[in-house]
Amino acid sequence: MKKFFVITLACLFFLSAQAQLKERISKVDSASLFVYTQFEFVYNFPLADLKKDFGNFISIGTGVNVKTKKNWIFGFGFNYQFGGKVRTETLEETFKYIVPEGGNYFISNDGTANNDISTDYRGLYFSFTVGKTIPVCQRFRNSGILLKGGIGVSQHYMHINNPENKVLALNEEYRKGYDKLTLGFSLYEFIGYQHLTKNSLLCFYGGFEFQQNFSKRQRQFDFVLMKKDTKTYFEPVIGIKIGWIIPLYKHNPYRVFQSR
Repeated sequence: MKKFFVITLACLFFLSAQAQLKERISKVDSASLFVYTQFEFVYNFPLADLKKDFGNFISIGTGVNVKTKKNWIFGFGFNYQFGGKVRTETLEETFKYIVPEGGNYFISNDGTANNDISTDYRGLYFSFTVGKTIPVCQRFRNSGILLKGGIGVSQHYMHINNPENKVLALNEEYRKGYDKLTLGFSLYEFIGYQHLTKNSLLCFYGGFEFQQNFSKRQRQFDFVLMKKDTKTYFEPVIGIKIGWIIPLYKHNPYRVFQSR
C-alpha cells in the first residue's frame, strides 16, 4: 500500500509537471499584450536646409509603447538633440554685423576681444507612432523586423553660450535674433529589428529612422535679414538608432517568452 501511494504521488507529480510545461510552451509561441518603455541613442545626419547650417548631431530619448497580441505597436516618444557643430559659413553670415571685419572674435563690454563664445545645435523631437513587429522565428513571436510610421513635432535652434554675458550683443534678449529657433511638423518612419525576451537585459532594438520636417522660424525678428524670416524650411534627418527596452510585464515573463 505504501509503495502504491508513493507511485501514485510520483505519477501525479509527473502529470502536473507535464501540464505546466505544456501550458508554458503553448504561451511561449504566441505574441502577448504588454506595455514597455525604452531608452535610445541616435546618431543623426541632417539633410537639405538643415545640413546648410548644422553638422551631424546626437539625440537621446525615451518613450512609452503598447504592443498588442497581433504585434501592433502604438507609442509616444521624446528625444533631446545636441552636439551638432554649426557650420563656419552659417556663423560668418549670422554674426557678420557684430564681429569685426576680418576677425574671428567678438567685442566684450569692456572693448576687449572675446573668444569665449561657443555655439552648437540643440533640439527637441516629439513623436506618435504606429508600428508592427514581423516575427522571423517561431520561437520568438514578440521579436522580429520592426516597421513604424507616425507624425511628430520638431524644434531646434543654435545654442549660443555667452559666459557671464560679457558680449552685450549676445545677451539673453538679443541672442534671440540670432539663434534661428525653428518649429515644424514632421513625418516619421523607422525600419529595423526588435528583440524581446523574458530577460529584460536582452530586450533591445536597432535600425534606421527617417524624419521629414517642414519648419518655420519662430523669432519675430532676424538680425541678419533685418526682418522676420517667413520662409518654410525642409529639414529631413536620417538617424542610426539603438535602444534598450524595459518591458512592464503584466504576467510572469516565463509564461510570455521562450525560456532558455
